[in-house]
Amino acid sequence: MNMDKLLINKVMQMPPIQRVALAELLLASIDNEEEEIRQSWINEANERMKAVEEGRSKLHC
Repeated sequence: MNMDKLLINKVMQMPPIQRVALAELLLASIDNEEEEIRQSWINEANERMKAVEEGRSKLHC
């Protein structure tokens, strides 16, 4: 998958909470996504954000 590097770089500069909101919006835009799977991804994104905030993980850009 080849994504626009400029777009990715811009998104990675956003605060973590805004990236989570964007991820949720993107996941919600997928019509065929099952709710359980979508919620699992949201939970995973939230857990990763929490780990960064608590110092248990670091962001890699």
